[in-house]
Amino acid sequence: MTWLTLCRSAEIPPGHARGFDPLPGGDSAFFVLHRQGRWRAWRDWCPHWRTGPMAWRRDAYLSPDGSAIVCHAHGARFDPMTGVCTLGPCPGERLRPVALRIDAEDRVQVWLDAGSAPPPHVDLQGDTT
Repeated sequence: MTWLTLCRSAEIPPGHARGFDPLPGGDSAFFVLHRQGRWRAWRDWCPHWRTGPMAWRRDAYLSPDGSAIVCHAHGARFDPMTGVCTLGPCPGERLRPVALRIDAEDRVQVWLDAGSAPPPHVDLQGDTT
């Protein structure tokens, strides 16, 4: 598989997250987070329940102050940059990352093929700072 384009980076403003499910079957559900000039993509899947979705409504993945990712099902809180659970029923467990990049045309792209790794020279975190 190649990189899959989701949207332009401007479509996910700083301090926001947006969910995607680009392939049939629901197995590709994930969300992209843009925070303080940094980007992350996480599977829309809580390690406590081993299922998703995490948002309580469309694209509502973050706490009101934007400091944490919150699973609506039981209130687990996760660090937005590391995906580590910091509060709730699964402390120390992590969200599952999705390889992400911002390409030369300022498009948000993800690598969804779990069977092969993305090219080794790519910044998989999508950091722009």
